[in-house]
Amino acid sequence: MEGQRPEAPLKVCPQCSVASRTDADECPSCGKPYVRRRAGGWSWWFAIPIVAAAFLIGYFGLSQLFDDEETEGITVEQGRAVPDDATRSELPGLLDGEEPTIEGPRPGSPGTTCAYYSITDQPESAWEFCFKGDRLDSSSPVP
Repeated sequence: MEGQRPEAPLKVCPQCSVASRTDADECPSCGKPYVRRRAGGWSWWFAIPIVAAAFLIGYFGLSQLFDDEETEGITVEQGRAVPDDATRSELPGLLDGEEPTIEGPRPGSPGTTCAYYSITDQPESAWEFCFKGDRLDSSSPVP
């Protein structure tokens, strides 16, 4: 027994499933290597951060589209609550710091400027505050 060569290990080919006793690195039946190589080094572990990033982008992106709490504008009650003698500089303070959506001169009325605020509880509507000089001249909702 000491003079005999040890038997070659039994290897099963991952490609053709033939079992052979061999010391070779390739299958004697099909010629493919016994060791499988990774394709491109990718692993399923790479999928975890990709899936997590896709979830976070989808969740936070969609939540901003449907988040009603951060809607800019004023309510009808806020528009009605502005006193008739308000000044242009007082208006943002009276409307909880909201800034107008659009602001500019009133066509056909020299010296009159108007500030328009979106109405949050009436979609497609705005509240118009017009000032002659620095004093409130008119205040009303516009469709």
